[in-house]
Amino acid sequence: MFIPENIDLGQSEKYILSIRIEPNRFMFSISEPNYGKSFCLRDTTFSTEITLLNNIQRIIFDFNFLTQEFLETNVIIVSPEYDFVPSAYFGEHEKIDLYNRTHTDKAERILSNKNEKYSCVNQFKIDEDIYEFLSRSLFNPKYTHHTSLLVDLFGDKGKSVSLTSKMFLNFHNNLLDIICFKNSKFTHCLTYESEPASNLVYFILKLWEQCGFDQLTDHLYIAGSPEEEIKHTLQEYIKNINPVDTPREVYLWNEDALKAPLDLITLSL
Repeated sequence: MFIPENIDLGQSEKYILSIRIEPNRFMFSISEPNYGKSFCLRDTTFSTEITLLNNIQRIIFDFNFLTQEFLETNVIIVSPEYDFVPSAYFGEHEKIDLYNRTHTDKAERILSNKNEKYSCVNQFKIDEDIYEFLSRSLFNPKYTHHTSLLVDLFGDKGKSVSLTSKMFLNFHNNLLDIICFKNSKFTHCLTYESEPASNLVYFILKLWEQCGFDQLTDHLYIAGSPEEEIKHTLQEYIKNINPVDTPREVYLWNEDALKAPLDLITLSL
């Protein structure tokens, strides 16, 4: 896994390292702030024969430059195991109990991302052993859930229609994120994993109905590549459907940047 010549890891402290972890995939980017041409993206899929922890350990040991001192070291956790909680109801000491009350798969370690703009906190599950290993191995890592980054990114999109409600769909790998805004106020964020197309259409339209969105005036934005069946069915019910464009700056960078997931690319903007 080579690194481009224009990235000098002998001066790692001037770069941003962002690691993105899925149950079956490991991805990282190295970028220099304000210099998009230096963006480097590498990824690999995991073996299903060994645990996620062992897969992560193998990669960190094989590519030990990831443990160097960087300007920033970000770890993005990609999973459906999270909750957005209003700030007024969030307590740092009660977050594990709060999470476990609403999830059957209990957590030993809960991390959180605060969002001051929308007065909420995203609390998300991470495996205890993975957290301990990454915290020991990486230089001062900052942990972020992928939906925390998407809420900020999507909240700034569609400003010209800020007086209407907006739903964003983000299709990536076998996941679908649905993020909703009511008159510029963040209201919902849900993630579905490994669901057939018919189920996803039902979930999308049911949430659209429950949110009280209008089929003629409100807007649906789609990121990623959904199945044609999903797009075709949604077009029968919702008038205003638009793609989520890649941030304009990225087109001036390189091919690696154009391949990066939206949540990861936001850390280099």
